[in-house]
Amino acid sequence: MCGPDNSNRPRGGALAVLSPFSSNLGARLRSLSADLAFHTPGSPNSVGATHARLTLSDHYDMTSLSNLHVVIHSTGDLRSSICDSGLFRQFTIPAATPSAQRQYVELPLDTPLSIEVGHDGIIGRRVSLCSGPIPSPENTVAQGIVGFNFLSHPSASF
Repeated sequence: MCGPDNSNRPRGGALAVLSPFSSNLGARLRSLSADLAFHTPGSPNSVGATHARLTLSDHYDMTSLSNLHVVIHSTGDLRSSICDSGLFRQFTIPAATPSAQRQYVELPLDTPLSIEVGHDGIIGRRVSLCSGPIPSPENTVAQGIVGFNFLSHPSASF
């Protein structure tokens, strides 16, 4: 990436880039893409995440979506069925209030998440954004894999 990063997105922690999931949902949700960041505000080097932030692609308004459910699966294999991917953690992202003029919603997590690979960590796990509390192909809006969200880019040596 060239030039400065002027976004208000959190750095550090973990990030899942969520791509649209082919489903039977209406056209409005079928093309939803988003970023889901797991972080601890003010502590970008933390190995745990106390907050989650869902940032929608530019053509979506947070207030137009009803409550969404985030499912962190036990596995990270996108080739397997959502129903066979297990359940590691789940939480609801509430609908934004009509006065919200932003493209994201952030919430504190009930229990912090570990930013590590394996054991109780979320790195490498599949994440589904669902329109209902039970993950299924019929209500999955978008999905991705959790990865590290680096603070800065390594400098290139020539």
